[in-house]
Amino acid sequence: MKLQTPVAVTVGAGFKREIASLGEMQNFLKEWPAMRGENYAAALQACEAARSGQTNLGEVRRAFLVFAKQAGIVWTGADPVAVLREAKLRRVRTRQSQARH
Repeated sequence: MKLQTPVAVTVGAGFKREIASLGEMQNFLKEWPAMRGENYAAALQACEAARSGQTNLGEVRRAFLVFAKQAGIVWTGADPVAVLREAKLRRVRTRQSQARH
């Protein structure tokens, strides 16, 4: 069952993963190693309810987004490598500027 709009999450060292179907969402949740609290349980239950026809994919997507926000894994669109590179450049420029004065 495909989602109308995939959910993008951050995985590993800041890489983007798009969750585009109910099966992918269930697999992601079952592989999730930490923070298995209320929102996690609600997202997993929503997946099971969709499988049995008790809810729609929109509700499942909303429950998954609540979990992802609470877990801090919603994709922000920022490339982690570029963010780190920019931070390093700012530090170097600051040091160079301070050395000149």
